[in-house]
Amino acid sequence: MSRRSSVDALPQEVRDWIMRLRDQGATYDQILAKLRELDTLSVPVPSRSALHRHLQEAERVKEMVARQRMIAETMVRELGEVDDSKVARGNIAMLHTILTRVQVAALDAASDGEGKLDMSPGEIMQLAKAIDHLGKSAKDDVARTLAIEKRAAEKARSMAAESASRAARERGLTTEDIAAIHKSILEG
Repeated sequence: MSRRSSVDALPQEVRDWIMRLRDQGATYDQILAKLRELDTLSVPVPSRSALHRHLQEAERVKEMVARQRMIAETMVRELGEVDDSKVARGNIAMLHTILTRVQVAALDAASDGEGKLDMSPGEIMQLAKAIDHLGKSAKDDVARTLAIEKRAAEKARSMAAESASRAARERGLTTEDIAAIHKSILEG
């Protein structure tokens, strides 16, 4: 497993502050100068290369989040906001893709001789929960689709029964015959 970055050893508030400085256009040297001004740090100021690696990784994560947001927005635009089922299926597919990437990373880690994936127990637990939620989402999507189909079929039968009853009345059939036709269509 790789060694923990000296930037990761900094308190979360300091790392957030570093990201704000970078977002405001500060250079690596300016950020390091600001860190050296802080005399309350209980850990050493990271090297320029460690800061560079940390900020590069943060940029990769930001790009990935932006890309996922763009995909989600495109899906909503393409599918329409009214079809929750298609959006749910799209989310399930995206989560499945992410899980596949993690599996590939695990295989790569195992094949490079180290045999370990650089994941914390918390990350592994979150991955397990994601897999569990993926299965439940797929099951819920099937149940939702079946319920929608059932409602649509009931509505179609009801409309057909009303239409047939109206036509039967116009042709002069008896009330009992109309009721029998109506019942026959509804019980379909």
